[in-house]
Amino acid sequence: MEHQVSDTLINTWAAILALMLFMYAALDGFDLGVGILSLLEADPQRKSVMMHSVGSVWDANETWLVLLGGTLFGAFPLAYAAALQALYLPVLLMLFALIFRGVAFEFCLYSQKTKGTSWLFAFGAGSLFAALAQGLALGGLLSGLPLNGADDRIDIFAWFTPFSLLTAALLVTGYVVLGATYLVCKTDGRLRESATNWVWRSAILLGALLATFIFYSPMMTPYVTERWTSNPVFFSLLAATLIVSFSLMLWRLNKKSHSQPFFWCLCTLLTVLLGLVVSHYPYILPGVMTLHAAASSTKTLEFMLYAEGGLLPLMLIYNGYQYYALRGPVGENH
Repeated sequence: MEHQVSDTLINTWAAILALMLFMYAALDGFDLGVGILSLLEADPQRKSVMMHSVGSVWDANETWLVLLGGTLFGAFPLAYAAALQALYLPVLLMLFALIFRGVAFEFCLYSQKTKGTSWLFAFGAGSLFAALAQGLALGGLLSGLPLNGADDRIDIFAWFTPFSLLTAALLVTGYVVLGATYLVCKTDGRLRESATNWVWRSAILLGALLATFIFYSPMMTPYVTERWTSNPVFFSLLAATLIVSFSLMLWRLNKKSHSQPFFWCLCTLLTVLLGLVVSHYPYILPGVMTLHAAASSTKTLEFMLYAEGGLLPLMLIYNGYQYYALRGPVGENH
């Protein structure tokens, strides 16, 4: 199939997938982070404020995950099949956690006897397990999962490695920082003070985990070292951008700027994602399957491009208008 599809078409779809991945990690990442942080908050009233701060946007945020999965299935079906085969358990855990979390959102509004306390906990637990499952799946992929033949027995625990545990811890911590910076700009009063403290504490852990992740990544996929050494200027600039954006997030937080820490946290996330994509290109499954080997036919990719070419701008406009219309802090009375 590699000789039938042009590089331009395949790279276009790779860029679209990277955009969808960033949109999901950025948007659903902060509300997963808010959910995880709700487990650390003792006051039920502030828990409720945290939940309502994302209550009007969480379902639209998760739309990017649906679109990402559908696009992967249509544009790169072999990668979709191989990834689901190898990552069956963490993907299943993620789906159940997201369902559990969605149910908690709805039922918390109608739970009067306990003021929704049980459902508030379910909201946090679902967020935590969804983030852990995503981290385990990502770590398994970056470890270079083996592909089995049609007659081979599938090892459904191949994704469970020390590196996947590191990646899960990193992703959960990253979501926590993203969620905490979101709460800094979206809430006020004592909850904002708590969120500020959460940023400082989790940022220290995030920096340590990210440095460890970068150190061990080349050991999982040796070609990454060659990529870094063959393009030292680009990756040096990328590393400098990462350090600057992370430092600006903390600096603006220290200056009591309520909106900018979240912006710089998003820039940090974008830089990390760009580094991952460029480090592993042209692989869609790191060290296992390239974009060309996994791609659909030219006609399929062209047809999908026409369809999603109109859908993506509409989704971006809708998301932008949604956050513009719902801007402003959420108080104790929601």
